[in-house]
This record gives sequence, structure tokens and C-alpha cells, in this order.
Amino acid sequence: MSEALSDAHHEPDPGAPSDSGATDHPAFDARARAVETLVLVASVAVLRLVGVLLLVASSYGLGSFDAWFPLLAMVADPNLLVWIALTAAVQFGLRSMRRPGRWALIVLAAPVAVLIATAVRSLPGLAGAGFAGVLGNGVAWIDAGILTLVVLLAVAFSAAFLGRERRRSARIAGGLLALGGLLTLVLVWQAFMAYFTLFGSEPVITPAQEDVYLVTAALTLAAFVGAVVFAAVSGRRGLIITSCIVGCLGLIITFAVPVPADRFFPEPTPEPVERGGGSTCMSPGDPHCIGG
Repeated sequence: MSEALSDAHHEPDPGAPSDSGATDHPAFDARARAVETLVLVASVAVLRLVGVLLLVASSYGLGSFDAWFPLLAMVADPNLLVWIALTAAVQFGLRSMRRPGRWALIVLAAPVAVLIATAVRSLPGLAGAGFAGVLGNGVAWIDAGILTLVVLLAVAFSAAFLGRERRRSARIAGGLLALGGLLTLVLVWQAFMAYFTLFGSEPVITPAQEDVYLVTAALTLAAFVGAVVFAAVSGRRGLIITSCIVGCLGLIITFAVPVPADRFFPEPTPEPVERGGGSTCMSPGDPHCIGG
């Protein structure tokens, strides 16, 4: 990821001397910084929307009335709104910091945004539970992890999109890389929905769930393979390394959460138990019967 960021087009290093030997800081380009911020925010918003649509399609179906609730919740998500505010503060507040440092802070701003939004929502009970109650909120930590992963994918795409060469192959590679990461998260969600049961009941895997896994896994692998191919065509070393690393992680997760669980390693069929001497149980009390 750091390689991809370093390969991306960045503003001049404030600490580096110019050709004339001067060490003055370059003028802050508000327009370039605004475009960069817009690309980052739009990438996160689009990736979240695509991810929600994928989850809805695999869980409810787009024609279901229940499918609209996750979409509405995403639009009014306070976590995203707080993250956008923090991103703007980093982008326009730290004017002399180079792009890799700013983007690293933007990634770290994702869990911070969730923490702030959760604390604000928990204000009525914050006096009794204290700040430790906010830190112990498991749902908040899950939201923070998901948002952080989405921001990382958006940063990878933005780095490819804003590259100094602005090659179309690099942009396609960044888009496929982000799509593959989203599909990997969808695979994890599908496995969770398939095996999550209450009160220890045995999960029942339906043929529809098996078919959805096959389609999602195939699209995931295709996206990662395409990302590696287009990254190689672009010739950008950082993008190639990032695509290979993320693709390998996605491949491992794809085969680690199959539906059903024994898809790739089926359990051996139990051998039939042979009865010695051809004796059969004729009636209760017969010595050939189990239990005598």
C-alpha cells in the first residue's frame, strides 16, 4: 500500500530544495487539494454504496422492501459524515504535509470517526457507563473495522487514479482492486449469514446460498486477477505489489470461508458396518441384537 502511495502523483516536498537552491515552502494549491479530497470522499461513498448493494442482493434481493433500509441507513450514517469532516480537516489543515502522511492520517481517522459518533450517540448513558462503555461496544468496533477497510480500498483506488502518468490501465487496476476487496467482505458476510444460528441449532445450507457463494467467489477471483494484469500493464511497481498482496489475501479468505464448509475438502463417506457371519437380529432377546 505504501508503495502505491509513493508512486502516486504528489505535491512537491516542502522540505526539498528547489532547482535554484531555495528551501521555501511551495504555494498551497487549494484546487489540487480539493480535487484530491473529492476523489477520496467519492471513492469511499461509491465503494460503500456498491458494498451495500452487493450485501442486499445476496441477502434480500433488490426487489425486497427490506432492501431499502440498509441503503437509507448508509446515506444517513453518522460514521461516514464524521469521517468526511476529519478528512477535510486533515487535507486543508495540514497544508505542508506530503500526501502519504496525510492519507495515513485519513485511514486512521476512520476508527476515530466511529468512536466519536458512538460517543455522541451514547451521551444519555455516558454518565453511568463512562467512556469504557463506548470502548466496549462490539458493534462500534465492527463498524470501525469495516469503515477502515473501505477507506483503505478507496486510498488504493485514489492512488491509482491520481497517479502522475494518469494511465487508464492503472485506474482500471485500482478499480478492480477495490471491487475485489469489497467482494471479499461480501464473502465473509455470506459465510456469517449461512452459519450464524441461535441457541446452538444446526445451520442448514440451502442450494441458493451455495450458488451465491460460487458466483461471488468467481467474481472476486476475476477482479483480483484483472487487477494484477492491469497493474502489470501500467508498469507501476507499487500498484503491482499492492495488487499481488491484496489479491493473495483475498484468495486465502475466499477459500477459508466456503459455503458449505466442506466444499473443497469433503468429509469421507463412512464405510458401512459389516455384521459378522451374516447373523441378523430376529427378535428381542436374540444374542445377535444390539444390547442382547
